[in-house]
Amino acid sequence: MITRRLPALAVAAALAVAPLTACSAGSEPEASASAVDLTPVTVGLSYIPNVQFSAFYVGVEQGIFEDLGLDVTLRHHGEQEDVFGALLGGQEDVVFASADEAMVAAASGQDLQTFATSYQQFPAEVMTDRAIEGATLADLKGHTLGIPGHYGSSYYAALAAIHQAGLTEDDVTLQDIGYTQLSALAADQVDFIVGFHNNELVQLQATGGDVTSIPVSDPESPTLVGPSLVTSGDTLSDETLAALAEGMLQAEQAVIDDPEAALDATAEQVPALADAEQRAVAGKVLAATTELWLKDGKVDVTVDTDAFGAMGEFLTQAGIIDQAPAEPYRIV
Repeated sequence: MITRRLPALAVAAALAVAPLTACSAGSEPEASASAVDLTPVTVGLSYIPNVQFSAFYVGVEQGIFEDLGLDVTLRHHGEQEDVFGALLGGQEDVVFASADEAMVAAASGQDLQTFATSYQQFPAEVMTDRAIEGATLADLKGHTLGIPGHYGSSYYAALAAIHQAGLTEDDVTLQDIGYTQLSALAADQVDFIVGFHNNELVQLQATGGDVTSIPVSDPESPTLVGPSLVTSGDTLSDETLAALAEGMLQAEQAVIDDPEAALDATAEQVPALADAEQRAVAGKVLAATTELWLKDGKVDVTVDTDAFGAMGEFLTQAGIIDQAPAEPYRIV
């Protein structure tokens, strides 16, 4: 989910605008008296503007972060930008990125810690454009599974699917297809793809044809952790990080309470949403995204330490990392 390309619709190119360099709460040219006491925080969003970031847009626009003592600036990444580069280089204080990728990077020696989890359900699923009654991940055996490449969340998800099914990599052909999952599936280049609940699945369902989709991580005992807030070093205090996590939680709830306001806030970043058809598509992506925020029916941003333990074990067993980092998360 979030790889160097956070799941985004195929129409993202039409929806996109130039990456933001600043989008802070309040538009006054001079700081107000209250703003003097705000803590500045730059949050990196690891893809171009998209409705999946609507909670951050709402949090800034509605003053949610400001009410918690934060002056939040949003910084969208370029398409080819390293997901953790700006954070580690000091241009960002926090980045919204997939926790599995953060753990892999931390295991290689990078100073990264997850302190809040947005997607309480891992977004990657195994999909196909045909109906399979009673489908399970074991149906992958003997088939071709398309992934963008042997890296990032989609790759880890593919390995998790194989692991969950009790299969080995010899049982499934992993085929690199770049970010062409849907066209590769339609052209019968692959039998299944790894896609995202709030991206490829939405597009497949929009075709009106048969669709089968199977989660790769059991919500009751997750193997992987998805999009989260990640920081580096100790520049920001626990209090500041806790305020940012609380702001994300409140903003996500605000999006669920008023999705039209969330679409309006997104339209400020993505002018193409002025088109009714594009807005309708974005609305479906938003609905699918908000489903992923929920745990036991409620918005939750807490870090599941058990899930991180399981993820470290899985990534080690899969040969992605040699050893899980000692402190992959930070409790604030």
